[in-house]
Amino acid sequence: MSQARNATVTSETRKQIDRLHSLGWYHSIELPGGEVIPGLQSIELLKTRLSQFPVPADLRGKRVLDVGAWDGWFSFEMERRGAEVVALDATRNPKLILARDLLGSKIEYVNADISRISAKELGHFDIVLFLGVLYHLKHPLLALENVCEMTDELACLESYVIDDGSDLSAPPILEFYEGTELRGQFDNWCGPNTSCLLAMARAAGFASVKLESVMEQRAHVTCLRKWPNPPGTDPAPALLCVENSVSKDHTFSTTADDYISLWFRSTSSDPVFVEVGPYAARPVEITSVGTEGWLATCKLPPGLKPQWHDIRVRVAGSGFSNAIRIPVDLSVEQRRRGEPVPLSTQIQIILVTDGRSWERWKVKTGADSCLSIWAKGISNDAQVSVRLEWANLSAIYVSEPDNNGARQINAMLPSGITLGKTRLCLACDGVACEPVEIELV
Repeated sequence: MSQARNATVTSETRKQIDRLHSLGWYHSIELPGGEVIPGLQSIELLKTRLSQFPVPADLRGKRVLDVGAWDGWFSFEMERRGAEVVALDATRNPKLILARDLLGSKIEYVNADISRISAKELGHFDIVLFLGVLYHLKHPLLALENVCEMTDELACLESYVIDDGSDLSAPPILEFYEGTELRGQFDNWCGPNTSCLLAMARAAGFASVKLESVMEQRAHVTCLRKWPNPPGTDPAPALLCVENSVSKDHTFSTTADDYISLWFRSTSSDPVFVEVGPYAARPVEITSVGTEGWLATCKLPPGLKPQWHDIRVRVAGSGFSNAIRIPVDLSVEQRRRGEPVPLSTQIQIILVTDGRSWERWKVKTGADSCLSIWAKGISNDAQVSVRLEWANLSAIYVSEPDNNGARQINAMLPSGITLGKTRLCLACDGVACEPVEIELV
């Protein structure tokens, strides 16, 4: 049951605040000589909170961000385990600075709001601690997106929740507190139920979200950027086409909350695992589009660098599909240039037609648009992709050579791709042919 507008809970909170004022510290701090600076939260309680998450005991070589560090116990504990640590808090706390001096700590202390700072300023971290902060924020989902953007591996999410976490099938609900409804404190802005907290973490871009525990209406959630289970050995799906879910083209940006549509062929679709560059992407919807054909929709993972990234897909037990490369946060000129690939005179395009009408050198765009290419010089078992000025496309069909040594290569087009004349080439095993001009209509 929610603690908002509960007079008994508010009264108890006021007692805790009075005790905090008398102690002066929220976190207890262990000093090198064994002395402890007593705080409202004991060392035992702080260790219990951290133990809810799978944080390794040895963090040497890791970079950790502690969001809402306050007096700094979690930051100092991460440093003690060997990590390079950045402590982040919207309010400058002299006690953290004092504790850092007493401990001889080298943590970096940054004063900024997690809702208004990003990886551009702080960089990326192997582990992000986001403990006891979410419900203090006016913009909790925005903050979670920023946390996800800065996380490379694991984020530890702890938040007040309005239930006990026993029913994860409950509809996601978020209470909003305009004033001091929650515990009589003005800086408590929201209270999700547990299913809402999990849903928000997934919507922010985390691929795998696991509820570890709920203790005294504090939920502990492990959030991963990569799939915890490895690929299998069953036959891989065939990735056919990729496009921006809204603009229907091959333009993608991490600043626009973009979603990706992926068409693939597979005998199975449950579950589906997508990877974009170094990060996993959880499908928010999977739709059947015919015999062994599927459409998956995923959020473009936060934190991708401005460059071309491979998209791959697998299903339970299978290996990964072929890759299609997409441009992320690249200019028009950068997308036109594509990635530099050595030219080969061995590969030669003879003809390009619309894949349905067979009109020569002209391809009709829109739903179910495809093109057919006839080319010489493609070896057996070559990994073939089709490169336009605006997109990299997967070859969904490569024929056996005809009597003249030419093969037919088919590819699907994003339905909203830029119209007009464009150049097209084939890339095979790290080399590309001289481009030819076609018209998209």
